[in-house]
Amino acid sequence: MEVPNTQENMSKCICNTCPTFIEGDKGFFCSLDRSDKQIVKKGCMCADCAIWAQYELKGGYFCAEGKAD
Repeated sequence: MEVPNTQENMSKCICNTCPTFIEGDKGFFCSLDRSDKQIVKKGCMCADCAIWAQYELKGGYFCAEGKAD
């Protein structure tokens, strides 16, 4: 399911607590699309995010794979 790009959803985002997150990156990847940085997968916290549950998302590593659909 597509995640609407809203301030409310963005405030729930936990991307910046993920071990894969690169400091200074944009975050909110499930809505905004993958990072433009070189991602090294070090673990994924997408399934721990309230947005993931709310929108019944599948998968993870949206930072590397692209936004949810």
